[in-house]
Amino acid sequence: MPDTTPRLYEGLFLVSQASVSASLGEALDLVRGMLDRAEAETVALRKWDDRKLAYPIAGQKRGTFIIAHFRVAPFQIANIERDCNLSEDVIRVLFTRCDHFGETELNAVIEEGKNAPVQEELATSDA
Repeated sequence: MPDTTPRLYEGLFLVSQASVSASLGEALDLVRGMLDRAEAETVALRKWDDRKLAYPIAGQKRGTFIIAHFRVAPFQIANIERDCNLSEDVIRVLFTRCDHFGETELNAVIEEGKNAPVQEELATSDA
């Protein structure tokens, strides 16, 4: 029987420049949609950085990193990974369980997301 107790995770999504060039909000919505399909509770979602990749991945030389903190049942991580592998826009993804996060760290992540200009764009796209 799978463990259904939601745990806190951090996900780092490497998204292709082509999907971000149209609109950063669309790239954030793509990641949010994947998390929603897995019934995850999104705590924070924001753009982390645009970077030149160390080596080309799937023909891409640059990528945008999107960082997400979310709560989800552990068995749903495989479903999110499958969605990422099927997506042409997500190049790579990495998940880390955040058991080491206390309330202080979690509040800092939430505040950092609120102060980021990307978060404002995300909030206006939801309206």
